[in-house]
Amino acid sequence: MAVEEIDSTARRQATLATYDILDTPTEAEFDGIVKVASETCGMPVSLISLLDGERQWFKAETGFDRSETPISQSICAYATQQHDVFEIPDLTLDPRTADNPLVTGGPEVRFYAGVPLKTADGVALGALCVLDTKPNRLTPSQAFTLRTLAQQVITNLELRRVLKERRESDRRNKAILQSAIDYGIIAMDLNGRVTSWNAGAEQILGWTEAEMLGRHANVFFTREDEHDQIAEKEMGAALLHGRGADERWHQRKDGSKFWANGEMMPLKDEEGRPEGFLKILRDRTEQRNAAARQQADAEFMRGVLASSADCIKVLDLDGGLTFMSEGGMRVMEVSDFNLIRGCPWPDFWQGQGHADALAALTAAKAGGVGHFQGSADTYLGTPKWWDVQVTPILDPNGQPERILSVSRDITDQKTVERQLAVSEERWRGLFSGMQEGFLSAELIRDEAGKAVDFRFLEVNPAFAGLTGLPASSAGRTMRELVPAIPQWLIDTYARTVETGQPEKFEIHVPELNRTFEVRAHKQSGQQFAALFLEISDRKRTKARRAAMTELGDRLRDVGDKAEISRIAAEVMGRTLGLSHAGYGQVDPDAETILVEQGWTAPGLTDIAGLHHFRAYGSYIEDLMAGRNVVIDDTGSDPRTAADAKALAAISTRSLLNLPVMEHGRFVALFYAVRAEPGEWSQEDIAFVRNVADRIRSAIARIEAEAQQQLLNHELSHRMKNMLAMVQSIATQTMRGAADLDTARDVLANRLIALGKSHDLLLGGSLSKAPLASVIESALDIHRDRPDRFVLDGPAVMVGSRAALSLSLMLHELATNAAKYGALSNAEGRVTISWDIDGDGDDAPVTLRWIEAGGPAVVAPKRAGFGTRLIGRGLAGSFDGKVDLTYPPSGVVCTIIAPRRGLMAS
Repeated sequence: MAVEEIDSTARRQATLATYDILDTPTEAEFDGIVKVASETCGMPVSLISLLDGERQWFKAETGFDRSETPISQSICAYATQQHDVFEIPDLTLDPRTADNPLVTGGPEVRFYAGVPLKTADGVALGALCVLDTKPNRLTPSQAFTLRTLAQQVITNLELRRVLKERRESDRRNKAILQSAIDYGIIAMDLNGRVTSWNAGAEQILGWTEAEMLGRHANVFFTREDEHDQIAEKEMGAALLHGRGADERWHQRKDGSKFWANGEMMPLKDEEGRPEGFLKILRDRTEQRNAAARQQADAEFMRGVLASSADCIKVLDLDGGLTFMSEGGMRVMEVSDFNLIRGCPWPDFWQGQGHADALAALTAAKAGGVGHFQGSADTYLGTPKWWDVQVTPILDPNGQPERILSVSRDITDQKTVERQLAVSEERWRGLFSGMQEGFLSAELIRDEAGKAVDFRFLEVNPAFAGLTGLPASSAGRTMRELVPAIPQWLIDTYARTVETGQPEKFEIHVPELNRTFEVRAHKQSGQQFAALFLEISDRKRTKARRAAMTELGDRLRDVGDKAEISRIAAEVMGRTLGLSHAGYGQVDPDAETILVEQGWTAPGLTDIAGLHHFRAYGSYIEDLMAGRNVVIDDTGSDPRTAADAKALAAISTRSLLNLPVMEHGRFVALFYAVRAEPGEWSQEDIAFVRNVADRIRSAIARIEAEAQQQLLNHELSHRMKNMLAMVQSIATQTMRGAADLDTARDVLANRLIALGKSHDLLLGGSLSKAPLASVIESALDIHRDRPDRFVLDGPAVMVGSRAALSLSLMLHELATNAAKYGALSNAEGRVTISWDIDGDGDDAPVTLRWIEAGGPAVVAPKRAGFGTRLIGRGLAGSFDGKVDLTYPPSGVVCTIIAPRRGLMAS
């Protein structure tokens, strides 16, 4: 077989497949054609033969009683190579057919005449033929009829292809419409009354289509908007600007209100004139009135079927009209053929159609076939589209003597094609542009009938983008793309197909960390469609909100800091899918963190213990400056790439560190890490920060409660000591006083000194105060000039007990100096110095009081209360020893006490 013949056969089979005609049941339209051919030609056998590979199959036959024969017996195969009627007067005399089993055996045919069935592209599909059991020839009239009937076969095949394409387009469009249940798509007439109401509108608004058809759109606008004629204004904007958009409250059937994005657009007819409006709610795609579409489809079918009467014309070789069929006159709106007889046929065509008509006429005059499609007005000026085939009418010598022109009115077909193109473009735009993922698929079952897989028929770009599956998934199975797909998903789709009930469920894709809401419904047979809406953010937000509620409930009555950290880390780890989470104390000088008790995901090694920051990267400076450290991939981030293995060893591929600062110093750290690389969203960071705030608030509450208990205890103890000291001072003062006035003054001064020491302690911490501050406070009432007292010594803190005692001791020393010593004249002064000998709590602290510049000092003959108070009572309160001497230059008092005693509270 030649290469050209192989290519021709392949092209013919591909073209036949587009008509979906092979092996179909008998149809009246085709059966009628073979009967007319047989009766008109007066022959017992007539066939519509289609050549399919190694066989010829008969779509219709009369007098033959076979559905097919091998291609080797096909006489029609010779007819397909011709351009016009092909005759073999005596099959026994023709070398091509003399040995054909149909000639040598039953049914012993002797005569054959056939017309090739050629498409507009010139592909010969087969032939319409007649056969006789005796030698014969066709008359010109019979040949003319056979040509006309062959054209009618092609016409029927073309109608069949158009209807097939239309049904497929409708199926896909219907699948998309049924899936778009989140979109309210409403069509209205020019008066604003509803003509179409999709399932999405029913779900959103509550009314069924039957309830809404014929009702005004105001019914789903609020009363205020109805009063303001918002619906009418939207329609006016759509007519004026091409669209009317709004964003407002709408009303459901049950009276509840909801907020919706809406867009209204005008619907226009073929002439571009407005014939209604389309309103889309919730930013969903438009849906045309289903009832109107069915009516339009029905009208289209009736129009196509009614147009089977072709306009058949006979021309002379110059192209002048000599004959027009009755059906042609009706289609061309010609009441009397004499009105156009002799007119040049090419002049009926406009524009490119005129040039095509001339070319087709030239081809036919040369013995070929001319074919074209063009527009031409009827005699009354009605514009129409035509499919035209021009063939020669041969004389007995096989030469063209006249021209046959068969024009088929394809105006309705062209209209449908334009509508289909617009509809296809609109729906393809929706299919490609919608943000929700859409798939159409078919179940695959095993021998037992169990659904084990499904094959993708169609997926939109959004589905590929959302799920990570390739955009070229159509034709491939789910298990081929994802072998580990869970069986429950396939079972859910199978249940949808088996019951016909829609299913709504959620599916999580761990590899993408995404969650989808899937809405599946049955299409036909084993096919189903599904719409995917991503709800990952909604699920994560809900989980974080629930986690914060759980954290608040669990921390409410916890009083242990370690337990607070453990609970918070557990909640944070579960919610964010972490490998580790927790809180650790930081030593910024050593650049270490101590994790006493954190949270670790099941199956991973606990990381509690002491860790050096620099063993895991170079981001300690950011933390010490109070900056958050967020690393999505430790293997690629320059701060951690060099230590990625060390981090991987503790299941860390991405990390989030939030430093805790106190007085500008890095003291603690909240950490959250994942075992796989991944982006830390702002929501993740905010959630960890909220958890950290909860932990710090809970710990602050515990510390505040502990501090309050300490303060209460300290104040109680302080009050008891104060009362005891006041009682002792008062008793001793009154006992040694010479008169009441003196006793009053002495007691008052001593109580003032005692009060100042308390003021000093209460001004800072209740438990300690600087020694220099204690001394200055005790001597303040005796300072009459700046250089009266000289203080010199290192920083030493003293506890509350020692502070009170030292204050009173210094007050007694200053009082005696004011009476008898350095403070009794204008020149004297007092030096108070102190030092520490060594380190540790037992290191002795020595404090010296040295007077100078006063009158000569004489040791007293007896010790008064002040001396006894200094030597025995007060010094003993902090394990101190007192040495009081009286050299002539001035009193010297030396107090020695351990550091531990001075710090006692």
